[in-house]
Amino acid sequence: MGKIHPETGEVLHRDVRPIEYTYKEQKIIVDQPGWYPTEGDEGIFNRQDMKVASKALEIMKERHQRYLKENNFEVGDVAFA
Repeated sequence: MGKIHPETGEVLHRDVRPIEYTYKEQKIIVDQPGWYPTEGDEGIFNRQDMKVASKALEIMKERHQRYLKENNFEVGDVAFA
């Protein structure tokens, strides 16, 4: 049984599709579960589905922090990144 998209009226079906998320010039593609139309990628996600997106964001933030830490140079009282 499908769900009806609240804006388009299309029938949605449970699926997992590759979705690209970005954070500060980083990109990550994850297999995002959700309710999707047959054509297109305008999905609807519940709280459980969004855990995948949250984890992707967490990974990108950690990578960004690691990059900043690894590329931080200090000279006296002044720090350069």
